[in-house]
Amino acid sequence: MGKRIIFYGDIHGCLEELELLRKQISPQKGDIEVSVGDFINKGPYSLNTLRYLRYHDIKSVMGNNEAQIIKCYKKYQKEGKSYLKTIRKTTKKTVLELEDQDISYLETLPYFLKFNNLTVVHGGIVNGMRLHDKMHEKEKKLLTQLRYFNTKHEPIPYDDFEGRDLFWSEDYDGKEGFVIFGHHPFPEPKIDKYAIGIDTGCVYDGTLTAVVFDYDTQIDTSKYTFYQQKALKAYFS
Repeated sequence: MGKRIIFYGDIHGCLEELELLRKQISPQKGDIEVSVGDFINKGPYSLNTLRYLRYHDIKSVMGNNEAQIIKCYKKYQKEGKSYLKTIRKTTKKTVLELEDQDISYLETLPYFLKFNNLTVVHGGIVNGMRLHDKMHEKEKKLLTQLRYFNTKHEPIPYDDFEGRDLFWSEDYDGKEGFVIFGHHPFPEPKIDKYAIGIDTGCVYDGTLTAVVFDYDTQIDTSKYTFYQQKALKAYFS
């Protein structure tokens, strides 16, 4: 078996499902494993999942939930326990259990990763955006939160159901590589010309999805294999 690159969809603390999914795939020495972000929050084992990724050298990009936890942790450090009353119970639990090495790990997560002609982001990419190490905050927000455009081709919030016109990956021109992404849960992987979305809503009683490619200097993006693990239960609604 040659070297592979393995991408995991939004885990959201569903560690048992991740372990079962990895058993299906059976990662070998030399394989590269990558999370598309949102590996914490909402599910039952947020910090255990974070530490599991670190222990198994599973790379990850920054998701909006990781960014949120960093923000909440900093506000908690500044404002104290009164701030905890204003945030979700699962987020509060994670913030209170964070250790220094955990927050340090979260703060160093990149907003994108490139593996030859494959690119990983959590949310999405706008055509004309160029990925580099010194992107401004507006661009970082798009990378973690982009979903739909409206009829004016403007990014819109998740809860704007009536304004949705086009999902970003249906419009993406491929100039920043073939993109693997998560963030928006679909019933099945979303396959477009230059992108594949692999958030299939495990934490909401869906499935945890992985997509696997043979790894080479030029990755054949037309050849891949999906693996899926059904959620053991609904953890979040």
